[in-house]
Amino acid sequence: MRPPRKVHGRAANRAEVLDFTIEPFAFGGFSLSIAYLGPEKSNVTAGGVWPDIEKAKAIAEQAAGRLLRGATVRWDSE
Repeated sequence: MRPPRKVHGRAANRAEVLDFTIEPFAFGGFSLSIAYLGPEKSNVTAGGVWPDIEKAKAIAEQAAGRLLRGATVRWDSE
């Protein structure tokens, strides 16, 4: 079975949102990008290149849990 081209996820609490995008990386693996939206600022940052989608998802879930105090990621795929 072929993996999806792109995977999106979102974690949120009352004031902040993290949007995650996982997509194939040009030189192999999957890149993770993280978009932050908070009450006073927003930012997009790289979350690394991972060997497979499941590892990238695990890293995103760790980040959400740590940064948003236990929030979980809800995943959708294209």
